[in-house]
Parts: sequence; C-alpha cells; structure tokens
Amino acid sequence: MKKSFIVIYLFVLILPVEAQSLSGSQLDSLYNLFINMRTTNAKNVHAGIQSVSTEHIKCGFGIASLIRTNFSRFTTTQQAMLKTLYDRPSSDTSFVTPGGFFRVHFTKADTPDYIPDNIRKTVTTSGQMKLLQKEYLDSVAIALDSAYNFEVNYLGYPPPPSDNGAGGDNLYDIYISPDLGSEYGETDPEDEVISGSNRYTTYMMLNYNFKGFYTNGISAARVTTAHEFHHSIQAGNYILRYDLDEFFYELTSTSMEHFVYPEIRDYLQYLTTYFYNTQHSLGYNGTLQEYALAIWNFYLKDLFGYGIIKRQWELMPQMRALQAIANSIADYNTSFGEQFNKFGIWTYYTNYRTKPGSYFEDASYYPVVQPTAVLQMKDSTISINSTSVPVSNNFITFTRKDTLVSTKDSLSSKVDTLVTIITNIDINNGISNTTAELPFNFTLYDYQQNGSTKLADNYYEAFTADKPAFWITSAILNTKVIDSTIYVVQNLDYAFPSPFNYKNNAFLYIPAQPDTYGDTFLNIYNVAMKLVYSTNQNVINYLGHKVLRWNGLDNQNKKLSTGVYIYVTKSNNEIKKGKLVILNE
Repeated sequence: MKKSFIVIYLFVLILPVEAQSLSGSQLDSLYNLFINMRTTNAKNVHAGIQSVSTEHIKCGFGIASLIRTNFSRFTTTQQAMLKTLYDRPSSDTSFVTPGGFFRVHFTKADTPDYIPDNIRKTVTTSGQMKLLQKEYLDSVAIALDSAYNFEVNYLGYPPPPSDNGAGGDNLYDIYISPDLGSEYGETDPEDEVISGSNRYTTYMMLNYNFKGFYTNGISAARVTTAHEFHHSIQAGNYILRYDLDEFFYELTSTSMEHFVYPEIRDYLQYLTTYFYNTQHSLGYNGTLQEYALAIWNFYLKDLFGYGIIKRQWELMPQMRALQAIANSIADYNTSFGEQFNKFGIWTYYTNYRTKPGSYFEDASYYPVVQPTAVLQMKDSTISINSTSVPVSNNFITFTRKDTLVSTKDSLSSKVDTLVTIITNIDINNGISNTTAELPFNFTLYDYQQNGSTKLADNYYEAFTADKPAFWITSAILNTKVIDSTIYVVQNLDYAFPSPFNYKNNAFLYIPAQPDTYGDTFLNIYNVAMKLVYSTNQNVINYLGHKVLRWNGLDNQNKKLSTGVYIYVTKSNNEIKKGKLVILNE
C-alpha cells in the first residue's frame, strides 16, 4: 500500500483537533503544507518531473476544505498568498460535456501528457496526437456525465449548487490540472451558499495524467470523478464539517467510486489500513482507513439499499456522522450495534475464507483481517483483560488442541480455532474521544459457569465491562458462525439523551420492558399532566436496550418548550414511567 509523506503530515495535523478549532501553530502548519504542495507540484510538473513523490494522494478535498473554512483566521500575508494558490487554475480551452451539466477546462499546451507513454510513442503526426487527445477528453466527459447520472438522477442526491457564473457560466466547472502532482483529484470549496449555512459552491480539479498511480489512465479519471463529484454534493447541499467528520466524507466518496464503476477497484490499495487495524474507531480521523471504510457503505447498501446512505447525509446538518449513521439504521428497526458487529463478521470472510455468494462481492480480493490478540487455551478456562476504543471491532483468536480417540483406538489430535468479535458501540465517546481506552474482560470456558453463555459444545463465554450496554460479542468456530450479536443487556430505567437538545439531537430513546416485542403505547405529559404527545409504535433494539424512539415533537409536530416532561409506556399491561428534560434554545 502506498502512503505519501504529505498524507501522513496532513492527518497528523488534523487528528488532535477533532472537537475544537485549529490552534495558531496548527494553522501555520496547515498553511506551510498547502504552500509546499501547490508550489512544489507546479514547479516539478512544469519542469518535466512527474510529481513530488512516487506515491499518491487519493483526494485533496480535506486540506482544501480546512483552508477555506479557516481562511479568515490566517494572517493578512498568509491570506494573500493562499488566495493566489487557491484561486481557480488558469486554462485557455473548455468544452461542455454531452449531458450539459459540466464545463471542462484545460490548457492546450498540457494535453500531450494526457496520453499514456506507450501510446504516445506510436504517434507519428500531430493529427494523430490531436485525435488521441480528443478521445481522452471525450472519455473524461462521459465519465463526468456518468457520475452525475448515477449520483443525481439514479440515487436522488441534489446536484451541487450553482457557482453564479464563476467559471464563465452556471455549469459545474472541472479543471484538468498539472498542478495536482501526486493527487488523484481535488474538490475546492469556494463561496458559502448562504451565510452561516456551512454549505459551499465548489469546483473540481482532476490530475492531468495519473502517471504511475495505482490506477491510471481513463480508469483513474473515472473513479476520481465519481469520488470528487460526491464531495461537491456533500459540501454544497448538506454541510462542510470536514475537520470533525473527515472519515465520513471520504468513506462515502470512495464508496461512490465502486457504486458508479464496480469494475474498477482502486479502493483495494487502502484495505490493509483497516483489515490490519480493526481495533481503531470507525470515527477515527487521520489515517487512510477512511478510504478503506468504503466497504462499510458496501455492507449497508447490500443490506438496506442505497437510500440509507443518502438518509445519513440528510441528517448530517443536525448531528455528527456517527449519530447520523446510527439513526438511519434505526429506521430499519435494527440497531447500529447489531449491524456493526455483523459487519465484523463480513470482514472475517475474505481472501481464502471467502464464501462465494455471501458477504462482500469482491471479498476474494480483500486482505485477511488481523486479530488484535491470539491466545492458546491450555486449560479449562482462559481469560483476557484488555481495552477497546469506542466504536470498534476487536478480533480475538483462541486456539485449543484436543486429544481424540479415532478408529482402531489410535490417537489423533484436533485444533479448534475460535474467533470472538468484541464490538464496542459507545457512540458518544466515538464522537468526542476516539482514542479513549474502555476496559473489558472476556473469559472462555469449556464448561457451563454461572453468568456464562453457551457458544457451542465445550465452549462458553462470559463478558464483563463497566457499561455492558455498549458492547456486543459474536463468535466464529472453525470458520463457522456459531453465535451472532449477543448484547450484554441491562434493564434501562431512564430516557436518553436527557437533557434532549433540538440543536444537537434527532431522537429521544424511551425505555420499554426488556421482554417486550411489537406495539407499545407511549404518552408524554408536561408537569401539569397535560398530554402533549401520544403514539403506538414498535419497540426497537438500540445500544442493547429495548426502547421507543421519539423526535421530541408534540402531536401537532411542533417543538416543545424547555422544561421537564413525564413519559409513560405500556406494553402487555406492564407500565414504565419516568422524567426527561427538553431544551429548546
């Protein structure tokens, strides 16, 4: 797998500031990084040098977004320099794609580099070169129209907002640029659509030759257009909050590459960053893992369809990405925790473990997931005390060698391999502190022990943690799933989040009876015992709890005033009641 120094530097810069603004020193580092990338790339490329390094950056959207959203915080001198480099590239020629949505800009002097070396060497006349240039640019135009047709016309995303003629007309502008050097492409935020909206008009830049990249030529241009075009949709129609939810922007755009062009598997180059580190948080910003996690969207799409991903983006302006993911999954009467644990099972069945027709379609191309620990069970019990970061899958492999009696009384031995997937689903910490260490204990027995759960003959598990509702386990014995999604459930006696704030939360979760299935009545009263909301709905599993979900609106679909409210649930003649707090600021 390829990693560039520039990529690593950028991510180290972003990582410490997941929940706060960039400091002065970080702004200076960001400024110097951007200046170095742009000026060095341009200087080397125009001098005939291929790129800054032989390694390549998937996408420049992140650094471009950070520069744009922090622009006013740079010094006057820095702003002047940034503006020079941040302005749209120069070009002397443009054309409109057949679909009529894009205008492609390029410079005639640069066009020979669009043609692969092995083809360029066969060219004998300028007429042949011009024909090849036209064929390449025509292919780029078709790729752009394909991305638009799939993402807008088929998936239903709104197109990027108009740039009000910034590129000469209201068509979306694409610049084929030699100044990107080692980047596949870049989407640059430009002007805020409405002041305070955190939505921006954008333009796109594509690398002008993709020489030496993992994927090259028109295939590279195709996946790059699909990737970058979705960034323009994200920033223009939903919210630009890259510094906090970087992983979600990139995993979505990378998944779009595969959805639009399933035959081009550029994302494979990043998969080891996740398969070798599944113990990292899903929401962890700052590694190439976010490109690898496109497979999370593959999983969601295969189970629920494309619409669940679009729903997450519709929720993004109101909440953080992990909350949006969890809430969109709850719409399907299942829970984020259950699905994230099953996603772990899918990641197990890859490479030589692939089961054709099950799990990931391209699983045979994927690496083998690496366990966080490998332990040998020599006695009747074995225990591990460890920690997990929030919203992560932890694979622990146990091996056990048994002596058996076979035919003719001869002895032979069998080695069992049991893999337990311990899933942490603490979304709050997954948002605020992705590196928090959350302790747990897992014990495996070969006999029934008080408090243990049977996995298979001669195998029982016991799991303990400070907040058991934030954990799920599943197990695979000798490559066969023997236990899936065991919640460590506690009886819930309170509504959460409380206080519920309309600005930060989309739903309240009201406790129901643990053994409840099907319809349950929910009434909400104010402190004067006036009924403000009433419903009858199905109980869902959420973070290991049986709950009812409520958006905080009254029977007239209006927000409630700040104050204390009383909830009452009834199911099978069992009643639960309690208090909650609503903040309407």
